[in-house]
Amino acid sequence: MQRNRIFGAVLGEAIGDAIGHPIEDKWAGTEDKQVDGLLDDNKFTDDTQMFCAIGEAMLASPPHESEEKFMVTLSEKFEEWRKNPLGGSHRAPGGNCMESVRKLGAGISWRKAGGLDYKGNGTAMRSGIVGCMYWQNPEFAFRIGCLTSVPTHNNLEPILAAGTVAYLVAAQIKGFTFNEAVANVLILCADYNNPYRVPLYPREVKIGSEYHDQNPTYAVALFGAAYALGQTPTVDIKEAVHALQDPSSVVRDGAAVPAVAEAIFFNSLYGEGRRARGSGQFDERFSDTVITAANNSDDTDTIAAISGCIMGARLGASNIPSEWTAKIELSDYLHNLAERIWGASSASFDEPLKPKDAVNMANPEIVGVLLAQQDFLDEDLTDEDNRAFGVDAPIVAGVGDDNEDYEVEF
Repeated sequence: MQRNRIFGAVLGEAIGDAIGHPIEDKWAGTEDKQVDGLLDDNKFTDDTQMFCAIGEAMLASPPHESEEKFMVTLSEKFEEWRKNPLGGSHRAPGGNCMESVRKLGAGISWRKAGGLDYKGNGTAMRSGIVGCMYWQNPEFAFRIGCLTSVPTHNNLEPILAAGTVAYLVAAQIKGFTFNEAVANVLILCADYNNPYRVPLYPREVKIGSEYHDQNPTYAVALFGAAYALGQTPTVDIKEAVHALQDPSSVVRDGAAVPAVAEAIFFNSLYGEGRRARGSGQFDERFSDTVITAANNSDDTDTIAAISGCIMGARLGASNIPSEWTAKIELSDYLHNLAERIWGASSASFDEPLKPKDAVNMANPEIVGVLLAQQDFLDEDLTDEDNRAFGVDAPIVAGVGDDNEDYEVEF
């Protein structure tokens, strides 16, 4: 069952991305912003490209073995994506992502490359694959999902959004109900000051409600509201989506928190007690979820990708139309990636995180807090451990041309 759900999450993300791609340049509510399935133009976007980069980084350097090494490897995979994107071309990557990855390629540490005021949805679109790897321990998936935001968007709002998607995917694969998963992840987000759960975010950025502040309360409130709205039988979809969007952004769901809120809403709309148009053994909630998400959002590829990843983890690949799973761009590669993630996930750990495994042990201000909660002494940390915690991203030759095409993330 878990294998089927991992395949569902991986393929569901790419299919949702590709379904939304052809209409992402149209505003929600316009008459021609309509799609009813996967078109002959079956190409996914940078959402899936970066999603796969995280998967390859986890397979090469599993975070549960060394978070620091994983983050360095992830930086390298992101730089590979910038130079040689999966599928052979860039598909409208966000300006903030590209700028941060350029810095990684120039040798700037992953801790310092991400913009402190970058709040784009580029983090949430790619983090679901972390949940595929760590479905046995959804809280650890949340932690690593949060970390994957830092190299490009080092702000608490996108950090929590990325962790939330990773957790929801992991919890669905493990077998939690969607209701349980949302409740649990709201608690995790609210506990953002716990370094076990959210290992890094910029302490120098104010917690508050102004545009340049970090606002974790905003994330928790919007995610909870999205779930509640989706549970309302008489909800007007367009009004609900508008309520969840960010009025300060040009692309109103181009920010991470509104994007994840919308994905939660669309998944809640087709909840445990609401089967879609399917009959017999085939459940059509995946199809209805991604098509509804694409037709009622502004950043359609990203919203449909996140929605499809979560719903794919809920229903499994067996409930995604087989013509879509066969037709999606690079289908063989995506199936192979899902198989490798499944193999690695079945052997991954399911035990409490220990401080000496944690990337933030490199931060002297947090060491004391962590050690106070554990029963081992300082001498348990070897010189080799300490050196590992201090590793910075290596310098990678070649920063690239300045005239690459990309869109600005808001």
